[in-house]
This record gives sequence, C-alpha cells and structure tokens, in this order.
Amino acid sequence: MRASCFVFCIFVWICTAFPARAGAWLYPEGKGQLILTTTFANAQNAFDASGRLVRTPSYRKFEARAYLEHGVTDWLTFVAEGSAMSFRGAPTPTAHLDLLIAEAKAGLPLSVKAPPGTKYEGLGLGAAGARLRLFDYGDYIFSFEAGIRAASAEARRFLDMRDATQFDARLLMGRSFTLFGMSGFVDTQLGFRTRGQNGDEVRMDLTAGVRPLDRLMLMAQSFSAIAPRGGVATLVAAQKFQLSAVYALTPSISVQLGGVTALSGVNSPAERGIISALWWRY
Repeated sequence: MRASCFVFCIFVWICTAFPARAGAWLYPEGKGQLILTTTFANAQNAFDASGRLVRTPSYRKFEARAYLEHGVTDWLTFVAEGSAMSFRGAPTPTAHLDLLIAEAKAGLPLSVKAPPGTKYEGLGLGAAGARLRLFDYGDYIFSFEAGIRAASAEARRFLDMRDATQFDARLLMGRSFTLFGMSGFVDTQLGFRTRGQNGDEVRMDLTAGVRPLDRLMLMAQSFSAIAPRGGVATLVAAQKFQLSAVYALTPSISVQLGGVTALSGVNSPAERGIISALWWRY
C-alpha cells in the first residue's frame, strides 16, 4: 500500500517544469510574446519521505507548451497557456503480482506477461489569466497575476491537479540592474495554487538573467512547490533548477536551449531533462 501511494505521488508531480516567462513586467498595449517550449525529461529515482534518493519505476516524457502574453493596456497583460504531452512509465515492481492476485480471485487464467507500464498521449494543461501592474519603486516593479487552470480527467492523472479546474494567484517583483557593464534582471514570484494532488500549494519561482552579449541572455531559474497536507502523503515538495541560454536571431525571434534537474524534494521525482524554445515578440 505504501509503495502504491508513493508511486502515485511520483506520477502526479511529473509536470512541474515551467516555461520561461516575462516575470513581473508587463507589455505595452497591443504588444506581447509567444513562447513555444519543448521538454524531454526522465527519472529513475525519487526523493522519499525523508528527502533521500531511492530507486523507483522509471518514466520518460515529452511535453510541448505554448505560452502567450499580450498587453491589453499598459497596466494589464493577458496570459494564456496550452500543452500536449506524451508519457511512458515502467510498471511497478508489484504490478505483475497484483494482477495475478486479482485474476486468481476472479477465477481467470493467470497472465504470463507482466502488465504494461503507464502510458498517456494527448492534451495537457490549459490556462488563462491576467497580470496587473501594482506599482513601481525605483528600479523595482511589483505586479499581481491570477488565472484559472483546467485539464481533462485523463490528463489530470499526469498533472498536479485534483479537480477539473485550479486557481493560481501570485505576487511578482522584478528589478533590472547592470553588473560589470552587462544588463540583467531578477524576478521573484510567490504564489498560491488550489487543489493540487496533495492539497493546496505554496509556490516560489526565482529567475536571474544577464546579457554578456547584446544578443545573448543567460538565465538561471529555480522552481519550488510545497503541499503540506490534504492528499496521499503528509508532505510533497519539489525544487527544480533550470539553466538556459536565449539567443536573439532577429529583434523579434529568439531561441532557447537549456537543462533542468531536480535539486531536492520530498515524495517527488528526481527528474532531469532538456528544454528548447522558440520566442516570438510582436
């Protein structure tokens, strides 16, 4: 029973990577950007209830995401997101035994082969919301973002969603700076998300970027989430670190390439992967 619950926690936290975002800043009226992101990731280990790495059934996934930001006014930006995904998971160590027991109880012929692992191909998350400028203070900008997330019942098995819809709200703070002649920025987001697989969640996203060249931006990002209660585990937590480079091919088109890995967690997968993205600013 414990193993089944643990594997369940693994599966519902597999989609915690996020597309790059503009952060606290807003777009002028009629301007915006579209980011198309692909992620290849896998995991063979997970962090257990004590935060130690343990061997678990492996999985691999591919995810494609489209993320849109559009300036409605100078103080309000519309945001939307959609995704599709492919997931392949190995069967649990006890899957064949569980199947044999069920067949024996039902008086059916016993299966020689183990059951296949978990598989899903289809649409993932759909989301829409808005970002509101609160105020500026010197080099700082403060904003607020809220949105609704939705997914089908089948897709929710592979997303951190207990219900058909979720509400996500967050405070954002951004600051531009110059370091050794290079322009850069930092962005901090503190959020609250309802009804994840392990209950309501607190989320924190941190991003730092710097431009060593006019066309090249280097970004380091941290994505953290914690769900302290309300599900199959007493605590679920995850932290991922993403390092990437964004290169401007033209003033409106950029490409991104990077890697993401899980740094720590509790009852969550030790996932790692490669991301790529195409940015279009208009």
